[in-house]
Amino acid sequence: MCEPIRSALHPENNKKNTDSDGGVMSFLSRIALTVVTLLSLSGCSIIYMQMGWVVYDLTDRHVTPYTMSIDDVDVACATTQGLQPLVMAFTRVTSTDDLAGLMMNMMAGACAEEEAIEESLTYIRAFKNQNINEAKDSRIREKREFAIAATRQYRAYQHMVDEFGEPGEKCPSLNYDEGVYWALGNLAGLQSVLNDLKAQSVVNVPKDIAMKSVRGLQCLDNDEYWGLPLAAQAGLWILMPDTAPEGTDPWVELEAAARGATESGVRLAHAVEIIVADGGGHTDRVKDAIRRHAASLKTNPSHRDYRLLDVVASRQIRAVSDRMWTEATGSRTPVGEFGTFWDDVDESAAPVMDIDDLLD
Repeated sequence: MCEPIRSALHPENNKKNTDSDGGVMSFLSRIALTVVTLLSLSGCSIIYMQMGWVVYDLTDRHVTPYTMSIDDVDVACATTQGLQPLVMAFTRVTSTDDLAGLMMNMMAGACAEEEAIEESLTYIRAFKNQNINEAKDSRIREKREFAIAATRQYRAYQHMVDEFGEPGEKCPSLNYDEGVYWALGNLAGLQSVLNDLKAQSVVNVPKDIAMKSVRGLQCLDNDEYWGLPLAAQAGLWILMPDTAPEGTDPWVELEAAARGATESGVRLAHAVEIIVADGGGHTDRVKDAIRRHAASLKTNPSHRDYRLLDVVASRQIRAVSDRMWTEATGSRTPVGEFGTFWDDVDESAAPVMDIDDLLD
């Protein structure tokens, strides 16, 4: 379709030369060639636009739902990062697919966040071993990865705003699937603020997004959306006690949201509970929540349509466990022991004989 453009733009390559027919024919030929060129260019643009719509439709109807249903985070990272340039390239010839942009940037942000967590573990081990240079360098790498994560998550939030409007003022009219995008976009907004703070605010994510996102999540039914709205609200009450209604215990509300998440098979509220408790230095609460989460994995399977969200939440929780284990022992959570801790008492073990008793 685009091949005629070359001969049209370079008439000297045509075998039929119009110079012998005089100026009039030459003039008309040039007009004809210009028209052919414009039509050819327009034709290619139409093809690209139609192809873009097909790619957008395929992404929203099949690629995204399929990716959300798998339980392999590494494959999801490779998929979203690999497809993003292809899908978003069509924004140059047609409108932007904000739903695809939201999902791809949110997932890519989660992938960068995992890289940052690995660097934080490297920092802890280096610091414990008094390897100052490695500790300093790993801390720098950690902050860089958190900055990448914040950038991507903020971009995901912006795609949500472009699609549905700014959260915090009024609730948009949403069907269930749109509500999923709305929930994840607001969650990405919260994460972008937190990760930017961990990166020393180099991304300059507006801090008021956190409050807007919490209010935005209240537009959703708590039971339908895995306890996430209540978890976000209770987390805000814990961080800002003056905002909690009188007589409300935010921790009780947060645990209630976590129970709802267990039943739904999408345990994002578990991650919110543990991150809030960990941020406040409530070690006992963190341990208890991690134990409950690990136990729920054995009794409640992931939601078949949102396995990826459940696995991502679990990996974020395991990251907290890994950090605690590394700080205490120098290595991450042992294989098969997620939900346990280095200082747990093994009540099933045989009692240790005290030599002093024998001497007495």
